[in-house]
Amino acid sequence: MEIMFCMALFIAVIISGYFMKLKRNKGYPVNWPVFGMVPSLLWNLSNRYDWATGILSRNNGTFRFKGPWGSDSLFEVVTCSPENLEYILKTEFLNFPKGRYFNSVFFDVFGDGLFTVDGELWKRQRKSVAMVLASRNSRGQNINEIQNLILERLIPVLEDSRMNLSSLDLQDVFLRLSFDSVCYIISGKDAGCLSPGLLEIPFVRAFDEAIESCTYRLIFLPILWKLMKIFNVGFEQKHSKVMGTVRGFASKMVKARRAELENMNEENRVKCADILSTWIRLEAEEGRCASDKSLEDLGLSIILAGRDTAALQLSWLFWLLDQYPKVEEKILSELSHILKDKYGIKPYDVNTVRFSMDDLKLMQYLQAALCESLRLYPAVPVNYREALRDLVLPDGTFVKKGSKVLVLIYATNRMESVWGKDAREFKPERWINQYGICVKESDYKYPVFNAGPRLCLGRDLAYVNMKSVAAHILLRYRVRVDPDHPVKPNFGPTLFMEHGLKVTLQPRRDLSP
Repeated sequence: MEIMFCMALFIAVIISGYFMKLKRNKGYPVNWPVFGMVPSLLWNLSNRYDWATGILSRNNGTFRFKGPWGSDSLFEVVTCSPENLEYILKTEFLNFPKGRYFNSVFFDVFGDGLFTVDGELWKRQRKSVAMVLASRNSRGQNINEIQNLILERLIPVLEDSRMNLSSLDLQDVFLRLSFDSVCYIISGKDAGCLSPGLLEIPFVRAFDEAIESCTYRLIFLPILWKLMKIFNVGFEQKHSKVMGTVRGFASKMVKARRAELENMNEENRVKCADILSTWIRLEAEEGRCASDKSLEDLGLSIILAGRDTAALQLSWLFWLLDQYPKVEEKILSELSHILKDKYGIKPYDVNTVRFSMDDLKLMQYLQAALCESLRLYPAVPVNYREALRDLVLPDGTFVKKGSKVLVLIYATNRMESVWGKDAREFKPERWINQYGICVKESDYKYPVFNAGPRLCLGRDLAYVNMKSVAAHILLRYRVRVDPDHPVKPNFGPTLFMEHGLKVTLQPRRDLSP
């Protein structure tokens, strides 16, 4: 009994000592024996981004995360400093790749695709995507395609919900729209995901579940999730169930595109401006044959990048506009002037309008509102890197070779030292200059589309799509979030709303201008 009492007393003293340490040093999470700071992370997992932002703000933008004893897989340095971001993502880009461990975590989903790969293969894949997005022919096709999707698919779905006086999940609708749009860019055909009745597409749910389970791998010890995979338990069990659907969809898409290309003559094949056709052509020009696996990996990477960014940002925008009606009024005023000046029509008589690139360029305040929603709720809130050699960050933080670095973009966008005392306010005016133009910020102060050599190639296209969708909806409907609907970020590499975005729609013509 005395031995048990002494052991209990010893444990109590240790625990009390750690809590006293926490009180003395509130800037850091508790570093527990054996488990490091992981218990604190798990305890705050539902509020992880704001929790980490608070720690970073108390530590000048950088802190060391202590993982479990014997672990070198978890991130060891967490930073949000713009100076550190520029150093990691640009100055020492070659010494901060995504790394082997990141690739191993996501390999069964993306293989050696653009999302996970580094080096020469990454350069070649990026070149093929850049060629597609930069071509004038492709830009024109993409603008026409998004206008068609909005007018022929999106508006009928929204109108059906309005007429039935029912609420709908706007995030789900936007994800379907973006999925169809990005599939068109990848293979020249959309997937028909956005259609009346909103039928479930098995791939979409499977893809999201696969990404979520891979994200859990990043915070688990490798030995744990690999054992879970071997014994097919926990989140690895769900992962194994959905992977057949994910890879099956990619395989079917690639085989269909290959068959279409084989039935074309050379002149028509060269004109194809989709990503799969371009990758096949570029590889052939350099004496290589693009395998089906490489095409699948590339296609799945583009789906992740192209679908989530625009869809999630539109969701956060409409949620914010519901809370800030004055911002919505200013956007409507801008859109009304564009319609009146160019088309000579009333603000809400928009059934036949198809916005051109020139129209979209005039939507400066809408662009500012989108920039501001992206700042507060970046679609990709974190960036993961691994150091190839010993380095010292600009703020003096030593990074050992092999260390994992987590760049917390979410925190960069909310730091008062970067954005001022009103950093957490939704304020589109911060982007508008004295001439009424939406100005750009440094990619390292505002890294929502990544920065440096990995800067998102689809950034301009994303803004075109987002402005097109937002303008068409705002001119037709007042979007109101259901009062009791909970809104918070989900766990994953992209900033999903965990419960979607339940809204009701009112026709704009029934409201006073």
